[in-house]
Amino acid sequence: MEQNSISVRFNPNKRNDILAVNNTQNLLIGLISSMKTGLFVDSLETGIEHERLHRLLAETPQLKQEAAIIEMLSLLRNEGERTSYSILIPYLLTANNGDETERILRERFFGIELFIHRAKNLYHFLEYVNKKNIVSIEKEDLKRGILAWDMGELISWARIACETGYIDEKTAWEYIKYAGEQCRQTFRNWNEIGKSYLIGQAMITDKKEEADRAIRYFLLATQDENSPWRKNHFSLSTT
Repeated sequence: MEQNSISVRFNPNKRNDILAVNNTQNLLIGLISSMKTGLFVDSLETGIEHERLHRLLAETPQLKQEAAIIEMLSLLRNEGERTSYSILIPYLLTANNGDETERILRERFFGIELFIHRAKNLYHFLEYVNKKNIVSIEKEDLKRGILAWDMGELISWARIACETGYIDEKTAWEYIKYAGEQCRQTFRNWNEIGKSYLIGQAMITDKKEEADRAIRYFLLATQDENSPWRKNHFSLSTT
């Protein structure tokens, strides 16, 4: 897969005080999510005009109305897609193919269509990346789960909610800090975080173009010399 120079947006007016420095790593948990949405990657400010942010909220299928973003933030923090993933991944790891995974899930659960669909998405994605030899996704990556997907989305949506007036800065930073704390308990480096986000993205979509775009963001985030992940060491300590 061809890689171009990484396309990330930095805030030219970013504060350089101690608080901002301490929050950089937490913000970068959401690097791929920020890249995907076109946000600044290094500040609470999104760098997107309010009209476009409101349009983004209106076009998000999970939000029946803009104010529902508060519920979305709570869901991402407390559960997100992690519950669905934790249910289906043991069967995906033990089955020999996608059809066997579907059969096992249908036998085990009632009303399981959503899990079936997501299991298929994951199986096809893993088959695709293995065949193309694009990204190495190991069993340990799958076992670590998709926390970084939920936390990356939590960070981006918290920033958008703050800038559109649904939450204040203090609350936004609390969400971002929480994301950082959770990821430091689960991951050892940016590469693991990137794979976790990639797996989460793969689980919720069956569109090849979206998978290719997510892979490209992952490769740029982890390999390009200009990536913030390459320039900021992932520390397990907050001190």
